[in-house]
Amino acid sequence: MTTKNPILKTALFFYLWIGLNQSAFAQAPNFQEHVKPIFRQHCSSCHNETDKEADVDLSTFESVLRGGSSGEIVKAGRPAASSLYQAIIHGENVEPMPPDNPKLSEAEIKIVDQWIRGGLIDGKGGKSKLKTVAAVQPADGAPMVSPMPENLKPNRNTVNRAPIPQAIAVSPGAPLVATSGHEQVLLFGDRENEEAEFKIVGTLPFPEGNIHDVKFSRNGTLVLAAGGRGAHSGTVVLYDVKSGNRLGAFGDEVDSVLAADISPDHKYIALGNSNKIVKIIDASTGNTLHKIKKHTDWITAIAFSPDGKYVATGDRSGGLHVWEPDKGLIVFTLDEHKVQINSLSWRSDSRILASGAEDGNLVLWDIKDGFPLQNVRAHAGKSESRYTRKTGVLSAVFHAGDILTAGRDGAIRSWDTNGKKKMELKIESSLPTGAFVVGEKKIFAGTFDGELQVFDSQSKKKIQTLQN
Repeated sequence: MTTKNPILKTALFFYLWIGLNQSAFAQAPNFQEHVKPIFRQHCSSCHNETDKEADVDLSTFESVLRGGSSGEIVKAGRPAASSLYQAIIHGENVEPMPPDNPKLSEAEIKIVDQWIRGGLIDGKGGKSKLKTVAAVQPADGAPMVSPMPENLKPNRNTVNRAPIPQAIAVSPGAPLVATSGHEQVLLFGDRENEEAEFKIVGTLPFPEGNIHDVKFSRNGTLVLAAGGRGAHSGTVVLYDVKSGNRLGAFGDEVDSVLAADISPDHKYIALGNSNKIVKIIDASTGNTLHKIKKHTDWITAIAFSPDGKYVATGDRSGGLHVWEPDKGLIVFTLDEHKVQINSLSWRSDSRILASGAEDGNLVLWDIKDGFPLQNVRAHAGKSESRYTRKTGVLSAVFHAGDILTAGRDGAIRSWDTNGKKKMELKIESSLPTGAFVVGEKKIFAGTFDGELQVFDSQSKKKIQTLQN
């Protein structure tokens, strides 16, 4: 097969090269073998040792890391924040490369993308510039024991179809799962032990409307439900897990509350909705202590750190901030996602924050300096058509030091904090809305067809289906 089209010829070469050398990408590509030839073919005429347009020289590894007159052009693990990569893909607000020519082939772009994500490795056997993350050590002493509901009567509000469990939470110390239902929180569990089949053990009424977020308190004694009626009203309600009693309602919003959380000491409630404002509320009085106006789009995710020092908030445009809840002051603006953030989760030692978004990326942030430790392409499947989206992280949750994610590609995966995939299972019948580990032996996944599917965490086999 021959072709005179140089662009097609290059693309065919790289696709063939990748097909014959799949083992080469068992680890990230390196500059000398994989990236330098691409730069030499497409960029050397304008960016070399002698002619440095914008003071950028792409001929050597050292000069690429040095950057240009505007600073760094590549950032380890962060293609979205690397101006060189944005220029190659003809991104917004950057001068496209090569100028006045088509983009590089998809295969070439993928190599540069993987090189950046892999940590800017120089040559074969070189070291990544990404930080490695130590596993969190288990806490000393006995595991946390949280209460189970007692004498709660399940109330199945009948609707035409099972409501989508768009919000799911797991008790930190009991075999108990809470999901959003039709104007109520549904509690599934087993009072004997986590190995038995789960069943509905109670419901918590939420007559305020649709539920968008559900959380357990840090010690598992409280359940928080956030929601309301669109363009009409919104609130956050706290319930006692053991008795099912309604303890109070917080916030008097004019639109549904989309995200909320309660601090570990039960002192603060944070909530946000379409008005782009995060409110910090005193849980003892219901008074609003702070109104945080940094976001530029709807608030879609909120999570307090386990030590209570910080609250992380994400929005529909990818804005992500970390705050001091007692002062209402920003600590970090974490700039990596450009699209909606769906999920935020903290590691148990409060040192790492995980964010999952519609770009398919799972980003792990070092809270010591606000720097991204890993940027994992967790759920970035190819769409079959423009009407079917396969890219997007729908939930990301820390468990025992690892992160469990669910995505639009229909998969549930777990990752260690260095970005290595440890487990995968597929939801065959529907897309997952979220996934959680219960105890050590079960994985619960909500689906868009209104089910809770239960899997054995070792065999990955489905062992139970619960109707939401």
